Amino acid sequence: MPNYSLTAINVGSFALGEADRILTLFSAERGLVRAVAKGARKPGTKIAGRADVLNVNKLMLARGRSLDIIVQAEQIESFPKLRQDLFRLAYGLYYAELTAQFGEGLEEEAEIFFGYLCQALRLQAEAKGEPAILCLDFELKLLELLGYKPELDFCVGCRRVLSNPSIAVFDHELGGILCQSCLVEDRRMQRHQVAEASADYRPEAGLSSSLKTHITPLVWQALVSASHDPERHNAQVSASISRANTAGCRLIQTYIEHKAGRRMKALDLIKV
Repeated sequence: MPNYSLTAINVGSFALGEADRILTLFSAERGLVRAVAKGARKPGTKIAGRADVLNVNKLMLARGRSLDIIVQAEQIESFPKLRQDLFRLAYGLYYAELTAQFGEGLEEEAEIFFGYLCQALRLQAEAKGEPAILCLDFELKLLELLGYKPELDFCVGCRRVLSNPSIAVFDHELGGILCQSCLVEDRRMQRHQVAEASADYRPEAGLSSSLKTHITPLVWQALVSASHDPERHNAQVSASISRANTAGCRLIQTYIEHKAGRRMKALDLIKV
């Protein structure tokens, strides 16, 4: 079959033999793709520089038996300013890890997400706002495209409109915020389940628990603002708002890890 071209960003790689690499790419044309970069582990080769994570390349690929092979790579963008700031680079690596994890669910929105990912990396590279605020915007956009965007305006239990006095916890299983009344009812039901399980002596009668995180009004407001006003990162914010944005970002990261079913390794670089 004939060769084909892709415009793609490298979001991961691992060694293949002594000289090659398998690259995980997210392309504007096909979404998530894996391909072999021959000679990418050899120092000084042209493909080695093109194979770095977060490089955007115009690629020519040839069909292979199990994986296609990169036969030509022309670098388009490499975000040099991002690589000069280790803290912001950690966020870029987190974006790449998220893309590798969830990219298969973005095939229909591949062109939209590819453009958004590149723009998100540019914003981090150019320091166009606090890193956590920019990250929160990226996370919420990704969750929206995946169909996992959290419910922040209405209680996920009773569907009442949320307000500062009514918010209680973020329920990671239900994907949104529970109000105080629903949290009280949820705890009452859990106590009832515990009592029934103890009475019946049945191991299978245990709780169907879900992860919940306490959320303050300020953090909730930060999440709502991020959800409805993604351009706010250009504005100056107070120290308290900055802390709320960081807390909101970490809450959403926990939600994302819950959906992924695993730990995001790049977060270890951010949370030091």
